[in-house]
Amino acid sequence: MEIVLARHAQPDWEPTGRAVDDPGLTQLGHEQAKLTAESLSDQRFDAFYTSPLRRAIETAQPISDALGIRPKVRSWLRELGLPSMQGFTGEQVQAFFREANARNLDQWWDAMPGGESFRHFYERVSSGIEGMLKGDHRLGTHEVFGHRIWRLPESRERILIVAHEGTNAVLISHLLGIEPVPFAWMRFSHAWAGISVVHTLEVAGGAVFGVESFNRTNHLASLRTHPGWLRDGRTQS
Repeated sequence: MEIVLARHAQPDWEPTGRAVDDPGLTQLGHEQAKLTAESLSDQRFDAFYTSPLRRAIETAQPISDALGIRPKVRSWLRELGLPSMQGFTGEQVQAFFREANARNLDQWWDAMPGGESFRHFYERVSSGIEGMLKGDHRLGTHEVFGHRIWRLPESRERILIVAHEGTNAVLISHLLGIEPVPFAWMRFSHAWAGISVVHTLEVAGGAVFGVESFNRTNHLASLRTHPGWLRDGRTQS
């Protein structure tokens, strides 16, 4: 089995000079999404899933058009839920993230007031992918000397997921059996519209997941001179 993970393209966090909680894409983001679609257009996918947030949906749309597959929206693919910053100025948003990042590390597991805790986020995403793989794609698991081994169906499927930096980082961490940390999005940071691939490898009569490629962005090479290439209003998106 292969799971292709794409991060959404560049979001327009402050379309009118004030922050919005569920932004669409910038013009650059739409161009990134289009190039991502072109890079995936000749590949076969047996299933396609997306986060329900607007920036993911708008990234998934040209991919859907190119593949001829409608994505299934899954709520558990949402990014870590942050407190509402609707109407904040850019300075207020940056102040929020400076304060969040300055907390003691043990506090990073907990939610900021009005937000979602990383504990809940990790459980939401990891249980979501477990349920999807076991329920929709007929995988199973068993323990061998304390190691978790997957049992695969006869058909080897390819799955495409369009989600977020934090979500994709948790998915990679969980599938590889890496201990959860509340800064997972830093450990597996993705560029906008970056693509990673994890696949199964035969082990002890079953399979484990390994990384085939990580944060591939060569399909975006033509946009690297764009003046907004590095613009980002937030550290988690």
